[in-house]
Amino acid sequence: MDALSAVLAPVRLQQTCWAFTVGRAPWGLAFSGRKSVVRFHYMVRGSAWLSVDDTDEPDVALSGGDLAVLPLGHAHALRDHPRSAAVPVDEVATCDSRSVIMHLEIGGKGPETNFITGAFVLDDPLARQILTVLPPVVRMRPEAEPGVPSFLENIQFVTREVATDRPGSELVLLRMADVIFIQILRAYLSRVPNDGGGFLGALRDPSTAAALSAMHDRAEAPWTVASLAKEVGLSRSVFAARFAQLVGEPPLGYLTRLRMEKAATLLRDGARLTEASRLTGYASEASFSHAFRQWAGVAPGAYRKHLRGSSPGADWCTACELASIS
Repeated sequence: MDALSAVLAPVRLQQTCWAFTVGRAPWGLAFSGRKSVVRFHYMVRGSAWLSVDDTDEPDVALSGGDLAVLPLGHAHALRDHPRSAAVPVDEVATCDSRSVIMHLEIGGKGPETNFITGAFVLDDPLARQILTVLPPVVRMRPEAEPGVPSFLENIQFVTREVATDRPGSELVLLRMADVIFIQILRAYLSRVPNDGGGFLGALRDPSTAAALSAMHDRAEAPWTVASLAKEVGLSRSVFAARFAQLVGEPPLGYLTRLRMEKAATLLRDGARLTEASRLTGYASEASFSHAFRQWAGVAPGAYRKHLRGSSPGADWCTACELASIS
């Protein structure tokens, strides 16, 4: 398994919401911010200006076929013109349906713009590590992304599902959200230079990527720096230095964090301590509990109890949550 697949294999988008918007000039929509929410806007027809709050990013001009991704959850606004007023989207969203798809019509009587908005809740710590090295806005033209030949077809498929809201669309869109998210990362990764730094650069470096893939595939294995170096065909010192430079932490530090984050996911999903210990490479529940307490600050049982108490529940994602999530 390649490194990107290995890192993202356990990641699942927890909730998704979608909107098909028809804006007639003058129009503007403002979206609130939240760090764990990835949003994208796909311009089906027409044009818009995207402005992002609390950044130095200039306004971005979007036209038909453009995809704008906001991976870090910044508050932002879409407008037909940079000086048009933007209305908070929760003021125009209708909440009379339990569907995760909503349809909006906004603005006046001028030229029309149609766009699709997708919002994904992503609380997975490993996926967030990738997102944090992305810029506040990633602008893409799906038909021009050489690293993802099927990207345009998938975006257009999602557009049709959102626009028509046919029976079964919610399930289809939930499955497609994972695909689109991975394709966005793959497309951006293809732009990173081979010698680029940061976690994305680590995924492009053959030896570091191989080590990451091995750790993610077999987190329970008794890895050492020496065994990882042997796995990727480097000397111990060269491997350790290259890994730390690209990933930002030593190999065993990364491995410990990976194991603990995997354990947190297992506990969230109801695994017993014995299973969590075994799947994260600990010989006993006691050693696992000690390591987990050092990492999380609480014992595994208390952590699981807290997660159950703060779970958003199955009805979290109504149509209007796309607007009001913050």
